[in-house]
Amino acid sequence: MSLVDGITGNFDVKNVQDPHELEHIEVAILEGDWGVVENAAIWLPEDKIAHRALPFIAQHLIVLLKIDKLLGNMHEVYQKINVADSGYGVFVAGPSKTADIEQSLIIGAHGPRSMVVFLME
Repeated sequence: MSLVDGITGNFDVKNVQDPHELEHIEVAILEGDWGVVENAAIWLPEDKIAHRALPFIAQHLIVLLKIDKLLGNMHEVYQKINVADSGYGVFVAGPSKTADIEQSLIIGAHGPRSMVVFLME
């Protein structure tokens, strides 16, 4: 599924009321507002993700980011974002990983199994 203009998806998440209906989404294509060079985090405001659960429930996350939206550190990005405008936003910095369970690495336990960022001019 895609929420990026010009990229057609196969599922319209904008009409979904119950986030449980998102459980079958394999790939989500989103557009980030800001990128942080120091930790590779991408800022996704609520108006670009349609549902708060979407970046975490999709198995694979593809994020498009304009190269001029890259900033050096979190402090610079916090000066640019205003959560009051969108109501919610989240920094995403790669696939979810945990080794809490019997010290075995699990990828995708609390979010996507993979994340790819494409920098656009």
